[in-house]
Amino acid sequence: MKKRLSLLLVLVLAVSSLLAGCGKGNEGKEETKPATEEAKEQKVGLVVAGGLGDRSFYDSSNEGVEKAKEDLGIEYKVYECRNDPQLYKDQLIQASEYAPIVAVVGLEFYDAVQEVAKEFPNVNYIYVDTEIEGIDNLTTISYVENEGSFLTGALAAMLTQETSIEGIDEGKVIGMVGGKDIPVIRNFKAGYEAGAKYIDPEVKVETIYAGDFEDPAKGKESALALYSRGADIVYSVAGKTGEGVFEAAKESGKYAIGVDTDQRYINPDVIVASMVKRVGMSIYDTIERIQKDTLEPGKVYYYGLEENGVELSFGEPGMKQFATDEMIEKLTDIKKKIVNNEIEVPTGK
Repeated sequence: MKKRLSLLLVLVLAVSSLLAGCGKGNEGKEETKPATEEAKEQKVGLVVAGGLGDRSFYDSSNEGVEKAKEDLGIEYKVYECRNDPQLYKDQLIQASEYAPIVAVVGLEFYDAVQEVAKEFPNVNYIYVDTEIEGIDNLTTISYVENEGSFLTGALAAMLTQETSIEGIDEGKVIGMVGGKDIPVIRNFKAGYEAGAKYIDPEVKVETIYAGDFEDPAKGKESALALYSRGADIVYSVAGKTGEGVFEAAKESGKYAIGVDTDQRYINPDVIVASMVKRVGMSIYDTIERIQKDTLEPGKVYYYGLEENGVELSFGEPGMKQFATDEMIEKLTDIKKKIVNNEIEVPTGK
């Protein structure tokens, strides 16, 4: 009987010591969050108005979250609306239920994202390519695409004077195909025209709006019309529609300039350069700011030449180059003058 009581006493003391130790270990410490909650904090929803595979604007945004996955440890899911207005709000809501950070890509979301952001006050929204202030959980990113397009216009104006290049005529005409006649595309146009006139006031700039960002056939039709008007080079500012511009350039023996990502690899024989808009970089930067708690709520972040948010790219090393060293030196000088406010670039917004 005594042995049993002794054994029972030992067990009671052991359990008491264990409980006391656990209580002491938690003193002064913050409560640990459940693993599922920690995982949720690392999730990002990417909502695009169109679809991936455009080799331009939307693909650049996807590269940003993919890089954030590799470098910052986030998980992400992509929600594609395929240009269906009925899906805009629904996909935003689904992404908001999935993740506490939602990157929104496409001007089409302008009204919907403001509405949904108020319904989900604990979600951080990153809305690119526009300017909205006053909503604490909505950060907008505005690209100074007119600055990058100024360099693009300057390059096109220099190239259209190089009649020694096969396919360049003496008319000094360049063109631009825009996806739609909307403020952001008009901003590209304003910079492009100003850059061309900066080099040569006699250069003529023709523009056609295809009316769509997802229709290569319309892009090709628009570009062929510009080439028939004498354009030597056409600036494609039309997302996936721009693929038709490149086809038209090849068929016409003319040239094109890509947009948003470095598109020279698509056809380096006709695409002379690309005006890169670093959508992915800006989304990555904002996710990192959220993780580091350095994001300024409700702020508009601007990405221009000074921030390396836009740039003129000539493709990978080893590619055939149309721009001479003298042209590139001239463009570098123009870039410095824009950054130093010695050249004022007009806006189309």
